[in-house]
Amino acid sequence: LDKYESSKHLYEPGVSNRRVMLRTDPRKKEFPEYEYENANIRDAFNEAAKELEQQNLIAIQWLKGRPVLECITLNIEAVLECYKLVGRTHPKDLALKVAALVHEKLEYATADWIVAWRDDICVKTGEEFKVPTYCKKDLSTLETLLVALRTFDAQNGEPTTMRAFSSRCYHDTKFFERNVRDLFLQVARKYDSALAEVCEHEDLGGRDQLAYLGIYARPELYELAGNVTIHTRAGSIDLNAAGDYGLALPSTVVDDVVSFDLHTIQRVTFIENKTNYDEYIRAEKQHDELVIYHGGFISPKKRALFSKLALAARSELSVYFWGDIDLGGFQMYEQLQKTFPNVKPMRMSEAEVKKY
Repeated sequence: LDKYESSKHLYEPGVSNRRVMLRTDPRKKEFPEYEYENANIRDAFNEAAKELEQQNLIAIQWLKGRPVLECITLNIEAVLECYKLVGRTHPKDLALKVAALVHEKLEYATADWIVAWRDDICVKTGEEFKVPTYCKKDLSTLETLLVALRTFDAQNGEPTTMRAFSSRCYHDTKFFERNVRDLFLQVARKYDSALAEVCEHEDLGGRDQLAYLGIYARPELYELAGNVTIHTRAGSIDLNAAGDYGLALPSTVVDDVVSFDLHTIQRVTFIENKTNYDEYIRAEKQHDELVIYHGGFISPKKRALFSKLALAARSELSVYFWGDIDLGGFQMYEQLQKTFPNVKPMRMSEAEVKKY
């Protein structure tokens, strides 16, 4: 049946004349269980094969003059009876179940990557009867995945902690991380082009990948230093009060940020590397400069914070990005340009390469 499912007989019935067979020649490695030199094993298989042939489910070919099977051929006309006999679901029936379940749970999904996954699954199951590997034994794994995808889609981009998300999905704060996270991310990496691009150029662990999607193990911290006031719905935060040490804002406050007061700032500097950031704000930061620890990939909340900062930035404000001189660093610079079109690279030129 494995060979049948890989043949044209399944997808295009009546087109192929090739037989679906198992050859007992050890060199073919198609039927290693048939140890014909062991009389007990050989005879047991022979008897079972004869019984199946009597039921018209298979045809047997013997080695000439020897009680040894040469090959066993599946009777295509009786394939449904074969599936029933071994308690196995025909691929077409399984595919229809998978497609129906996916369509039912995600019919009204709006997230682009979830819609793309849903449509791809429905096409493959409908046209090729192909289902994901984790569906072949039972549908329980698919069902738990669909709960996570449907819940994520319903959040409409609203960030949440991983434990709160897991509780919302399964009434268990740890179930998602232990049982669903890896498969969830496997789907996201394949169908979310933005996440796939980030993962291609940055070594992100599972938690960072989830943070990119807006599911946090804990709130992110965004470090800034400079003579800047941040106005929130609850009041104002004076970064200058922290002196040259700066402050760290939790991602949970971003939605409450109303505006940035940058009237004393002439320059904004983003720094990818944490050590460089710490050293820079201690020894190089100017009084009219806002320095921000960029920290690599930009999660949705970090992007929202940067966008609010960009709204307050005057056209004459100088903006710089200092990152590693590698593909990832240049891509971060390119990504930052989407929010700050006038950003310039800092210490990333040919001169730095030659000097160091």
